[in-house]
Amino acid sequence: MVIFVMLVGVLLYLPLAGSYGLFDPWETHYGEVGRQMATRNDFISLYWPGSPLDTENFWSKPVLTFWLMSLSMKVFGIGSAGLSAGAFALSTRPEWALRLPFCLMALPALLGVYLPVARFVSRRAGVLSVLALATFPLFSLVARQAMTDMAFIGPMTLGLGLCALALFDDRDEKDDEVPRRSWKGFSWPHHPLYYTLLALLAFTVLPQLIVNSIQLTWPLPWKHLVLPGVVAMLPYFIGLFLFLYYTANTRYRAPFYLYIASILCGLAMLAKGLAGLGLPVIVFLAYLFFTWNWKRLARAQLLRALPLAILVCALVAVPWHHAMLVRHGLPFWNELYGDNHWRRLVTGRHGDRGSFEYFLRELGYALYPWIALAPAALAWVVMRAFGRSEAGSAEATDKRRDILWFGAIWFVSGYALVSFSMTKFHHYILPALPGLAMAIGCFLDDVITLGRRRLIILALIVGVPLLALVAFDLTSATKSAQRFIWLFSYDYVNSPQGRPWPPDMTYVRTLWAFAGLFTIAAALIAWQKIRTWAVFATVGVAVAFTYFLLDVYIRQAAAHWSQKPLIAQFYRERRSPDEHLLAWQLYWRGENFYTQNQIYEGPSPERTVFLGDRNAENLKEYLAKHPGKRMFFLIERTRLDGLRALLPEKARPTLKIVNDDNNKFYLLTAEI
Repeated sequence: MVIFVMLVGVLLYLPLAGSYGLFDPWETHYGEVGRQMATRNDFISLYWPGSPLDTENFWSKPVLTFWLMSLSMKVFGIGSAGLSAGAFALSTRPEWALRLPFCLMALPALLGVYLPVARFVSRRAGVLSVLALATFPLFSLVARQAMTDMAFIGPMTLGLGLCALALFDDRDEKDDEVPRRSWKGFSWPHHPLYYTLLALLAFTVLPQLIVNSIQLTWPLPWKHLVLPGVVAMLPYFIGLFLFLYYTANTRYRAPFYLYIASILCGLAMLAKGLAGLGLPVIVFLAYLFFTWNWKRLARAQLLRALPLAILVCALVAVPWHHAMLVRHGLPFWNELYGDNHWRRLVTGRHGDRGSFEYFLRELGYALYPWIALAPAALAWVVMRAFGRSEAGSAEATDKRRDILWFGAIWFVSGYALVSFSMTKFHHYILPALPGLAMAIGCFLDDVITLGRRRLIILALIVGVPLLALVAFDLTSATKSAQRFIWLFSYDYVNSPQGRPWPPDMTYVRTLWAFAGLFTIAAALIAWQKIRTWAVFATVGVAVAFTYFLLDVYIRQAAAHWSQKPLIAQFYRERRSPDEHLLAWQLYWRGENFYTQNQIYEGPSPERTVFLGDRNAENLKEYLAKHPGKRMFFLIERTRLDGLRALLPEKARPTLKIVNDDNNKFYLLTAEI
């Protein structure tokens, strides 16, 4: 079943993942940071030297996303310096290299939903929960994006799922201790969980300590003394030894679940910062406070394991931060946690503002077409949690109640946390969705098991009008469909009414068709003879919609949200390296990534990025210094007349459009 869960994600997200260009601005922006890391072979510092508006350092996000990108680029053979010009624009390897790690990072999230639901409710409920989460549009779209969020959600969700196993799984009795092995007086647990823990430490902690020891130097403020990086890493080597020593005495499974979960939370912190640990802690504290089930912490060495869990989380998350503080000092810390954490949460930063209702509308898009069942599923979970199971033992009833409450509290606390943040973006609701998926999976499982016809009818009476409202919102105007793009790109901050939308890309009939098919399939669940088949038909419609979203809609939209086709044509059509690409008044980041930042590297007078102060004057000066050459220009469509006015008078008649397939950008050429 675990293999099946993994295959669900692989078959949904991997096909055609690299067949279309990277979306501007965030895939290309993060991709260039990863490329810089790979070509510099510096796995500590983060750089984005690509615009006069930015400093060279990139400190707004932690490092895990860029480790994944840079290592994947090296595996795909595009992670070294000295690649031929156009290597990124003329190949699909960059897209596969950047997106593949994040498609795979979605798999732990699916597993994190499946394990506790399958263990305490049923395997069928676990599979249904996985299929619901995997086909939520917000989750599936982010899984296909080379950005930080799935590197955070994947480990965090699996970590929370393992914490649920640690808290609720009562197989850890005194007569069911894990077996042990010994060698020369030293014994250790002989169990797959222990060996999994050691493997995770080998892959997450040791490489950091080794790389930091080699690449880091520690200049002390007195006597011009410079210490090697291994000195700064020494406390972590000692902490790793102590952790291994004390965990060798563990006798039950529950602490191992907790230790592995802590490692995963440490990875989530390296992907998204404090939320990687803060959200799981908030979910568990909310569960314990609401159910007053604190006695569960006293079982199977769990209380004794908590300090070690904190230690191993620190061993994963802290060394990189320490290395960055040694190398860059407090400016790094102030930007990452002062500006991009505290300011976003408390005072507000670049982005939307709103209150508790902000995400209600976004949930409609994020759950399409599952929004028809989501309200009833949450209500049913609450009612079932207070009731007694009609079949099975009282112990099974208690565990089922525990996991139902756990999923519902996960969703509510996750929703509340992002609602309290002063800064809001549509995708901030993503961490709450696994809990909602658990609720939907358990709801559908109960519908099949209990066979209550009125239940599904009441669910549809509430949910179908919501689905119709969301469908209308997505189809009321031609460009309304770009709200799916807004689930992973906050372009709406700069263009609240939406960017120009290609008139031939209309999905009105398709979106209404999927809404209708989902409604019909869900209604057929009320027919007892085909109830099980109707449930899976409902899931099948959601799966089909996911394929449409990922392999039709997004690929067509990428033709207008990615600069790759235009830059690829530049490399195909230029006669020699002396013909340059000039990016004027362009700040989308694809112009940097797909040229391998050649437009910005080198001496300042030879850079072909013209942005910020004196951009028009600098462009005119550059053109005056290069007479008699053919130049290519990449601009936004609205700047065509402005560019023509900046060209030398003799060159203006030669300005022509080379590529106008993209409804946002032009590729042009002129004889200077």
